[in-house]
Amino acid sequence: MHIYKTFFKVVRHYKIGIIMYAAIVMIMLVALTGTGAGSNDTVVQRRYTLYIVDNDKSEISKALVNYLDSKHTLKEGPYNDDQIKDMLYYQHISEYIVIPEGFGDSFMDYDKDPATLLRAEYDDALPRGIFINMQINEYLNGMKDYMKSGLSLSEADEKVKEATDVESFVTLKEKEAQPVDRVYTAFQFIPFGILSIIFSGVMPVILSFNEKEKKNRTSVSKIRMTTRNVMLVLAASTLSVLVTAVLIGLATMGGKEYVFSKAWWLSAVNAFVYTLSITLLLSMITSLPLGIGKKGGANTTAFVTNIIGLSFAFLGGTFVDLTILGDKVNAIGRFIPNYWYSVAARKIWYESAAINDVLYCFGLELLFGIVCLSVGLVFTKFFGEKSEA
Repeated sequence: MHIYKTFFKVVRHYKIGIIMYAAIVMIMLVALTGTGAGSNDTVVQRRYTLYIVDNDKSEISKALVNYLDSKHTLKEGPYNDDQIKDMLYYQHISEYIVIPEGFGDSFMDYDKDPATLLRAEYDDALPRGIFINMQINEYLNGMKDYMKSGLSLSEADEKVKEATDVESFVTLKEKEAQPVDRVYTAFQFIPFGILSIIFSGVMPVILSFNEKEKKNRTSVSKIRMTTRNVMLVLAASTLSVLVTAVLIGLATMGGKEYVFSKAWWLSAVNAFVYTLSITLLLSMITSLPLGIGKKGGANTTAFVTNIIGLSFAFLGGTFVDLTILGDKVNAIGRFIPNYWYSVAARKIWYESAAINDVLYCFGLELLFGIVCLSVGLVFTKFFGEKSEA
């Protein structure tokens, strides 16, 4: 118990790292649980900046300019060709349009699209120019059809504007964001938070116990190295359980109606089982002769945390849902606890799984941890006996 109590005394010296990583994960969890809270069922059309030169000054050209002014932002001022090219290149304007003289006279009798009478310059690599030209075509073709049917220019203008007003008759179908989606997403993210906090916060503490002087003191004391290692695992597990409990509470914010439900309890058990397996993985890593505790260990600890955390997250369905991962990735992911955690989470929230349906997932997560613990104890005993010899 002495080592167990000493562990938490040493943790105080590394509390900044634990708090920092915990804060990052908590902020991300709050963001995930808040996703879909807002409602926006209106369509707002994108406005671009246009530079138009009207050399015709006819009624139809003025109507076109007014129409484009209502849809976009018109840039004013005299510019030469070089300045216009620069504005197009640096995207200060999306399109340069010239209405030639005589456009109004030939507008009604022109057989092709009236927009081809205009001179338009834009960046071919961007779709915005094509979109603007489509708007011009719709407006001019609509004006021609309405005016040929006997309507005046002003009447045709009103009809076309009404017909092309996307915002008036198109609405976004509001996504039915079920609370279960947010809770599932939050619980799905928890493994990355657990692993990051444990590795970044707890690993330096365990490494401090593995320093040469402290290990030598332990070797000459009545405490066996195996006992010391088990006590460190128990202490790290205690701290990890507290962290996991906080993360579970934050993950539940997205669906408070599920608190203490069967799915919630199973998800909590899933998280704690994963926590245990990751803690045992940590015990193995700190037992291996990787030189993590030597000079520059802080950087090495961060490196190990990022490599393992990101690898497990991407291969195990934490960042990318299992339904999207390929067969080869799924085959590799079966060897890490994140995969079975994700399988259990999906069964719990979307298939209303009972404890018997996900028990094998919990078992495989624990199996991973037990294997890691066994390897760690073997290495601890081996190097302990080697140092005594």
